[in-house]
Amino acid sequence: MKILITGSSGQLGKEIIYQKPLFIKILSPKKNELDLSNKKICQNYIDFHKPDFIINAGAFTNVDLAEKESDLCFAINAEAPLIFAESIKEYGGNLLQISSDYVFDGRKNTPYETKDIRNPISSYGYSKAKCEEMIEEILTPNNQLVILRTSWLLGPQGKNFLRTMLNLHQTKNKFKVVSDQIGAMSSTFDVAKICWEIIINWNLISKNRHIVHRTCQGVSSWFDIAVDIGDIATKYGILKNPSEVIPIKTKDYSTLAKRPMFSLLDCSGSNGLSNIVCKYWRHELENIISKIKDQQ
Repeated sequence: MKILITGSSGQLGKEIIYQKPLFIKILSPKKNELDLSNKKICQNYIDFHKPDFIINAGAFTNVDLAEKESDLCFAINAEAPLIFAESIKEYGGNLLQISSDYVFDGRKNTPYETKDIRNPISSYGYSKAKCEEMIEEILTPNNQLVILRTSWLLGPQGKNFLRTMLNLHQTKNKFKVVSDQIGAMSSTFDVAKICWEIIINWNLISKNRHIVHRTCQGVSSWFDIAVDIGDIATKYGILKNPSEVIPIKTKDYSTLAKRPMFSLLDCSGSNGLSNIVCKYWRHELENIISKIKDQQ
């Protein structure tokens, strides 16, 4: 079995590779080998290697920059997966597409289900939603697609909210974080594990569902996570003391891209995919921070 992993240098891609089962051969090209913004390069790469599976963890993830560079964002997040889908359809390959809560508008007050209508409110969200729509049309008739949506992804590697907050706790006496955006964090450890569960059980999963939601258990705001990062990092000796985190409203924190105010995903369908149910978010956050401590 040969599996292509895009985004191999990103926080999720690295963890997917780390958790790779021994019997699986992977392709993990760097950007200079597989530029997701270049349709021809994407086409040629798939035509040459013909992977049995693609785990598309590569993405344009800077949601604010996407408002300025919407064409590039769309090329990477929507057009590259479309090329993958068209190519693998011809020889019977399969695509595991990593997606996002940003395909929704955040106006619900109950967790989003996999069947809910997409209604993005940002360029990044539009690129992910359009991606889903296009590849569904091509690959779902023959069970060649699973879309894995997650939210608020954190891990010990790469650039993410956790790393930003650690830096602020280290360099500022106090700082502000929004407290009225509600969701659930995800762990790269858990999402990577679910990716391999899906691959190994592909025939069963792709026939029964082609969209899966996965996050940690529990509910939080970004403010809650920022406070806990300071407390847990202090506990592990990464920080001497946590900074004061000041809660603010989204309307008082200007950003180029609109954020969903409510990002909870209904993950009931993913609970049977893994032998270990994902931990409560605070426990998983501590797990990530302890890993950062081990790496120091």
